[in-house]
Amino acid sequence: MEAIDDCRQRVFKKLWTHYYDLVPYAPKIEADFKAKKDAWIEDHVAYRTLPGENTGKHVLQEAFEALGYKREDDYHFEEKNLDAFWMSPPDNQGESYEASPKIFISELMAEKFSQEFQDTVHEITKEVRVSPLPAIRDLLAKVKAGDESAKDGLVDHLTALLTEGPAWSRPSKGRYHILKSESDYAAWTYLFGHQINHFTVSVHLMDSFSSIQSLGEYLEGELNIPMNHSGGLVKGTAEIKLEQIATMAVKRPFTFQDGIEDVSYGFVEFAKRYPLEGRSDDHKWQSYYQGFVAANADKIFESTYK
Repeated sequence: MEAIDDCRQRVFKKLWTHYYDLVPYAPKIEADFKAKKDAWIEDHVAYRTLPGENTGKHVLQEAFEALGYKREDDYHFEEKNLDAFWMSPPDNQGESYEASPKIFISELMAEKFSQEFQDTVHEITKEVRVSPLPAIRDLLAKVKAGDESAKDGLVDHLTALLTEGPAWSRPSKGRYHILKSESDYAAWTYLFGHQINHFTVSVHLMDSFSSIQSLGEYLEGELNIPMNHSGGLVKGTAEIKLEQIATMAVKRPFTFQDGIEDVSYGFVEFAKRYPLEGRSDDHKWQSYYQGFVAANADKIFESTYK
């Protein structure tokens, strides 16, 4: 549907502007690649969530379904105590260059942690008394009925959900450190809510680097970008059809209720996808492995650990 396609493009344009303002690595790397006349195509965008009636992965799933996305494979991260899934874009039948980014959404399994931790998560998420979903459903119905003014409302509502930070009260250092003592993931999500955790660039659509290893070495050695070496610089192999690298997260000052503290925010990931059996390296979206590998992602999560 053309109206939904327009809304999706407008939302992502606003998301990139927001993210680029907060993660200076991103525009720095993009400018370098474009100077080489190389491709800069987003592979996927990752979000973190805390479980709750009006928070959690079901909220983001429906938000992106409103933009035409479809839920795909589920994943479980035993070590990090997370459940996750990815969503495919509706414009994925042609060139990879023309497709919207995939969406990767994860949610903390709070019941796997201590009672104090569980109580803290519950206290935080119960503050969100109103779900954003009824307004999304209403606006989406109006857009599908041809209401042009509703398109602006849907774009604004989704942009706010994905850029304005958590819907609960301003975080306190006490709660933050309770969560961080057991889960970096939970502490990060407490601070940033549904904001982008990271986005990922498609290496298999680039020409300047013969391997993802050489790209990582270039980013670290030439552009002085700190890289995630957890489990090695490169996570994954050609045999499993997916290789990934990631920068470490940018540090930003965060204003708590009770003072300011530097915390890790977002980072940039790079993914090299390999053609499926019987397919060629022809840059068609459907020619490449499009899922995720839990062992790879488990280490990518650690980009926010310092």
